Amino acid sequence: MENLLKNISFNGAVYHEKNGQVKQYYDGYQELEKKHLINKNTQFNLASLSKMYTAVMTFQLIEKGQLRLEDKITRWFNVPHFSEVTVAQLLTHTSGIPEYIAKDLTISIEKFIEVVLPQSAPNKYWSYSNTNYVLLAKIIEKVSELSYETYLKQYIAEPLKLTHTTTQPTKKREAHGQTYDYEKHQYRKALDDPYLHEIEKYNDEYGDGGIYATVAEVAKFLKAFLQGRCISTKTVQFMLTPTEVTENYSYGFIIQNEWVGHTGGWIGCSAQAFINRSTEEVVVLAMNQEVFPQYEQEIMDYLMGKQYDVESPKYVKTLPLTSKDNITGRYELADGLDTIFAIEKDVQLVISFEHQLPMALFKLNKSYYWIRNTMSYVDIANHLFIDEGVEIPFQKVN
Repeated sequence: MENLLKNISFNGAVYHEKNGQVKQYYDGYQELEKKHLINKNTQFNLASLSKMYTAVMTFQLIEKGQLRLEDKITRWFNVPHFSEVTVAQLLTHTSGIPEYIAKDLTISIEKFIEVVLPQSAPNKYWSYSNTNYVLLAKIIEKVSELSYETYLKQYIAEPLKLTHTTTQPTKKREAHGQTYDYEKHQYRKALDDPYLHEIEKYNDEYGDGGIYATVAEVAKFLKAFLQGRCISTKTVQFMLTPTEVTENYSYGFIIQNEWVGHTGGWIGCSAQAFINRSTEEVVVLAMNQEVFPQYEQEIMDYLMGKQYDVESPKYVKTLPLTSKDNITGRYELADGLDTIFAIEKDVQLVISFEHQLPMALFKLNKSYYWIRNTMSYVDIANHLFIDEGVEIPFQKVN
């Protein structure tokens, strides 16, 4: 493991436990200025891995009888368009509530859900939305009468002796995100990124993200969860049961056959953590540099024994735009939902979907474009939108 990670210029931390044997690997620096080496005490931004913690905290309140899955969110929020949405649907991303991390959002989350219209009826489709877990965090606070941080500390961190798990990382231990400058071919501070720095205004919300921890403590949390030390084993089994709407997601956990866990990403950082339900093998990966997502996934697949090498580059080579790259406009996917996306051009091409933040669109060859921070591509010549290998035809619309 160590030789492979060195050879691919890995910057971050890895924890791998299998058959009682623990391997840990740390390399790189916590910040661009290279003041502090990444080490076993480095606190990484877990981003959406935080959803696992939020889900467990929610089920703790359910086990105490303070909350029910069938409770409607009208109990806590003024939501004229979501009067039938339940706690269960927030947990499983089947509420139909749109994503709050979208362009030009300047209102509070409470005001957002008061005025926004549904994407779909509750429990009709699975649609990943960070809004669901921000609302769950606020429900936890309202029901427990504790702040999210205090609840996390009292009912997760302290019982499991997780001394580095918090929403308030220590300055000297925090891994600061770095994004990649595709023009100058070097890393920079996340807040200096002209395309991504706007996202930072959403960093005040929590529940969907916001937790920091060491990789070893994430592994410890996953093991405790699976062993029934956070909630009962009966509840654990229920939480890991996929819903009727999707077989790959349950109550706060991604399901990959025997592996359960979550992935996450924020500005200049990413993390993944999975545990095998049968063997309790645990793999946790955390990085504080923006990388090509396929590179990150191949590292995880290597650690999980799914492949024997990492072939993808750490970052992709992009081509400069020319006058021939006139691909701006609105397009409609043939996905059964009539999904619309738009491509605009300022200095850089940008692609946007409704209720999602615009993302940079980089040119890889004369008609093939990559959506930054994703494994999604736009094939203009063949009119195909490609999302993690799945090809969806599109057409240009007025």
